[in-house]
Amino acid sequence: MTELTEIWDLSDTEVFTRYGDVFVPRRHEQMTAVCDLLSGIPIPHVLDLCCGEGRLSEEYLRRNPEGRVTLLDGSREMLDRAVERLAPFGGRHAVREADIEDHAWRQGATYGAVVTSLAVHHLDGAGKRTLYKDIHAMLAPGGAFVMADLVEPTGAAARALAGDHWEQAVREGSLEQFGGDEAAIAFEKSEWNYYRLPGPDPLDKPSSVAEHLDWLREAGFVEVDVVWMYAGHTVFTARRKAN
Repeated sequence: MTELTEIWDLSDTEVFTRYGDVFVPRRHEQMTAVCDLLSGIPIPHVLDLCCGEGRLSEEYLRRNPEGRVTLLDGSREMLDRAVERLAPFGGRHAVREADIEDHAWRQGATYGAVVTSLAVHHLDGAGKRTLYKDIHAMLAPGGAFVMADLVEPTGAAARALAGDHWEQAVREGSLEQFGGDEAAIAFEKSEWNYYRLPGPDPLDKPSSVAEHLDWLREAGFVEVDVVWMYAGHTVFTARRKAN
């Protein structure tokens, strides 16, 4: 077991790498839902936006022998971890280092799908609206955009419930994966539960489910929907209209 004094010396990246399967509630369910929604995309090339360790890309490539991915992340450390994870897939990936706020990566490429997990909530409302329009333009006709992310509850009761469910999921996951409360303690000490923060956070800027749905439709998407939700974590799906 890792000593707690060692945990506090880890970077956010290292903490998430160690505890991500616990910190993200029902992570496997989320990834399964995202990849299920990639069925039938018009071309088998997927952009993994803010790819992190490449978990979504790994699942997509495992399911699709002809598939290719482009890994995009602002962290070279995460990109290196993702490339290492995807090594068994024989080079069916490209790498691009860029932040989600940047605009250069949004030009000059067409994808069958764009996927992203736990990244878009770092943008404010205007940034999300612009991103959705740009992603729509990047997709081939019939292409899919699938996003797993935090959302902002619209009332105190819903916010409290999201925080409660998140804490419960982390406690259960910590016991299952670490045999005790190691991950649960790290989760609390690092103040990872957005729904327990006393005020606005400069890094996390979730929007409501209704806002996301409106902005996606505004960007031109069809078949806009929520397909999964638990502890404030939500999977959205949307399609570019086929010709």
